[in-house]
Amino acid sequence: MPLGQPVKHLLVDLDGTLLGNRSLALGVDFSMQALARLKEYTGWRRAAKILLEINQEFAKPTRDLTNDIRIVELFSKRLRVEADEGRRILKDSVAVIFPGLEKHFYPMPGAREFLDWAKDHYTLTLATNPVWPIEIIELRVKWAGIDPKIFNDITHIRRMKACKPAREYYEGILTSDNMHAADCLLIGNDVKMDLPATLVGIRVFIVGKNKEVTRLKLAGAKADAWKGSYEGLRASLQHHLTE
Repeated sequence: MPLGQPVKHLLVDLDGTLLGNRSLALGVDFSMQALARLKEYTGWRRAAKILLEINQEFAKPTRDLTNDIRIVELFSKRLRVEADEGRRILKDSVAVIFPGLEKHFYPMPGAREFLDWAKDHYTLTLATNPVWPIEIIELRVKWAGIDPKIFNDITHIRRMKACKPAREYYEGILTSDNMHAADCLLIGNDVKMDLPATLVGIRVFIVGKNKEVTRLKLAGAKADAWKGSYEGLRASLQHHLTE
């Protein structure tokens, strides 16, 4: 199925699109390790509340502060430490916890093969939810069997000022990379998180097990959206390349 005007830029989601995970085991493992590390500075109950508040803060887009600064300020205030100390605790904790989580992740079938083809035809942006620093994102990209260097840019916590599914997140990508929405196609797996890109004029393709490419609709959308397999996506993109 043709995807409208030719695509110049592919915005590619990470979790569930390139890299799958066993969500229950991952969530329990990460939470227990994070709570254990925070217990060095506060009680269990307060530690759990801080983690919940951090998650809630990510849902609040802003035009002034990066996600990183907002989280460091919140975390430091709750622990009653200076910002530099709060940043150190967060950075050290993430660096210790994440490498041991690899066992919960696996490459999504067809993703690496698609990108091996796409990188020769489009500029690629890794449009992941920017809640982690770039070094952790690149580590997880490698777990998907993909070289992070194929991406021209990566959305990460120190760069972005909003998270999915806020429209400000998608507007931020367009602004910082000086791209036109009509030239882009977002490839994702989550209708709730990825389809809102159509609200700012970015076309969306939701990859899954559906062999046939079919249309999706979202109220207020300014661009088209579809769902299908990686094979269907490649065939649709090749339609323009062979014209």
